[in-house]
Amino acid sequence: MTPDPKTPPEPRPAISRMQPYEWEPPSAAIAQRAGVPEEQVVRFDTNTFPWPGAALARLSPEPLNEYPDTSYRRLTEAIARYAGVPVDRITVGAGADEVLDLIAKAYIDGSVRALTSRPTYPMFAVLTEIAGGSIEVLPAVDLRLDREAFLDRARRARLTWLSNPNNPTGELLPFDYVEALAGVTPGILVLDEAYYEMSGVTGLPLIDRMPNVVVVRTLSKAFGLAGARVGYALAGPAISGALRRVRPPGSISVVSAALAVQSLADLSGMRDRAERIKTERTRLQRELGSLGFEARESAANFMLVRAGRQLAPVLLRSGLVVRTFPAASPLADFIRVTVRRPEENDRLIDALKMAPRPGEVAAS
Repeated sequence: MTPDPKTPPEPRPAISRMQPYEWEPPSAAIAQRAGVPEEQVVRFDTNTFPWPGAALARLSPEPLNEYPDTSYRRLTEAIARYAGVPVDRITVGAGADEVLDLIAKAYIDGSVRALTSRPTYPMFAVLTEIAGGSIEVLPAVDLRLDREAFLDRARRARLTWLSNPNNPTGELLPFDYVEALAGVTPGILVLDEAYYEMSGVTGLPLIDRMPNVVVVRTLSKAFGLAGARVGYALAGPAISGALRRVRPPGSISVVSAALAVQSLADLSGMRDRAERIKTERTRLQRELGSLGFEARESAANFMLVRAGRQLAPVLLRSGLVVRTFPAASPLADFIRVTVRRPEENDRLIDALKMAPRPGEVAAS
């Protein structure tokens, strides 16, 4: 039978069934919707740092007409110095998301059942489904990981996704628990440490003695390079070799790689920025509490605030964008607030002083 040229082929069934993970709209679109100038929009929804960690003006001229060095030697050497590992333990990618995707490509197929928690980073489920695997989701208890139950489920998982600190709750699991988890699972343990520079807790010491552990990090947060898209994995020889076999040869541009090297050369600046955010996190949590909002403890650069679903549209009228969650989510009554510069946090605090409290009805 000759196919109808007007009918495109169907994607794989798993792709047709899955829900895509969509990022928030750009600031220009938000400004138009809110009726405020774009420069008045403040992104409390993206978990990025409010300061860039590098500058294009300080880059040496890059050969834009040539492909990047696919070994990314200068970048991997800079990461090796920072993380204290050999370069052959490092796999770089276009942001942590691509690195997570490489792990899914290398280790997930139709026979694999992965494990994750809820709520956590939605890309874990998305990438599992794209790769054709199935996923078991363990619900949290009071928005905290059910540690014993998770350990038990991990004993049967071919791959376990763990965000530490967890996005979006900010919960931090201690090293001892992560070590125990790596010891009981027969499969791969993926530690997403996007906020490591805020928490200081890492599973990195495990990769030398536990070949099933892979640590994933990013330069998008504390290093201030979200727009450059640079992430990396740290793992033993077996996992590192598998990831390199599925890694695209040049997904990081020469400009992004150079910006990453520049940012990694300024560790004191990065650490100073992280400390400033920690100070503001403490202040913001205290101020929100004084206004009657429950702001949960967090080891990252954001916090969950029990605010009611009516609050986000009220804040948007002032150009303040917070992260909201679907009605069916255990976080439906919360917003996630990124900690930003003091003057920006002050704008949020002032807007919340005039906003309805949880349980109150917002004015129409």
